[in-house]
Formats: sequence, C-alpha cells, structure tokens
Amino acid sequence: MLSLAHGLRFEHLYQREGLVALDAAFLEWLDAGDAGLGARLRCARAAPHGLDTTAEAALLIELAPWVDDFVGGLFGIGDAVRALSARHTELAPLYECKRQFVQRQAATKVKPEALAGFDAAAAAATLAQWFGEPFGELAFARHVSACWSRRHTRPIRCTSSRSRQTPRAATRRSRWARRTSAIERGSR
Repeated sequence: MLSLAHGLRFEHLYQREGLVALDAAFLEWLDAGDAGLGARLRCARAAPHGLDTTAEAALLIELAPWVDDFVGGLFGIGDAVRALSARHTELAPLYECKRQFVQRQAATKVKPEALAGFDAAAAAATLAQWFGEPFGELAFARHVSACWSRRHTRPIRCTSSRSRQTPRAATRRSRWARRTSAIERGSR
C-alpha cells in the first residue's frame, strides 16, 4: 500500500476523517512556512462570503505554490514538482513574448504580403548577432521582451541602421513564424 507523508495512508484520501487529517496537516505545514498566509486562509474559510472575487483569486494564487509543495511532499514527488516548476519559470519569458509581442504587435503590424521573399534564416542570423547568442525561441523571447519593456518605459533612440533593423527583423520574423505555423497546421 502507498505510504504518504504526515502519517497518512492512501486509503485516508477516501475517508472524511482522513481528509480532515490531511487538511490539518496542510494547515500545520503552511503555518510553519508562512503563518500569516495560514491565518488568512483560516479567516477566508470562516467567512467565505467575506472575500470578493478579486481577493479570493489573490489568496488562491498566493496559496498555489504552497499547495504544490505540500502535495509533492505528500506523495514523495517534491523534487519532480520543483523541477517542473523551475522549467515553467524558465519558459515564462517565451509565453509572455508570445502573448505581448507576437500576438499584439507582430501579428497586427506586418501584413502577409510584406513577407513575400522574407528570408527567415537571414533574420535569425541578424537576431543572433544582436542577442550575442545562438538564435532560439527562448533567446528570442528574452531579448525581444527586454527590448519591448524598455521601449515602453523610455524612448529608444535608434542611432545605427543595425539598431533600426533589429526590431524590424524581430517583428517580421514573428509574423513569418506565426503565419508559417498556421499554414502548416492547416495542411495537416
């Protein structure tokens, strides 16, 4: 039989008393790590209608990593959960770039006809030179996101033809990749 942490056994997960013990173990564990968060959770449970939806969502988001760690420890897979979490964090710039830059900028600013004769390999080479590292999706996301955030916090002055071409290459490459992916998906 599968043995769980906190003195629990797998069959406890199917019994009310076991679930109450599991909840008590979580609250004790949470209090040891962040007593303030544990107190806020207890208050929210005591008065469930006392939180508006925004406050409830904020509490759940704050609790999420604690629940991940607790469940990982409960089943003895804490290292695997932390490794997946670290991988997700590592890829966060990629998702952010796709949402903020590719979907909002590249997809709307570059028309499909402007991509006629577009040389994706040359654009990737230009971008790799700008990045100072080999071209890849994650490198692209990190550098474009950093540049994009600077553009919105202070004006960027493009003083050389290379610095003017690089953001243009990034925008065109994003639009090309998005269009190419859509065409490939449609042909399957």
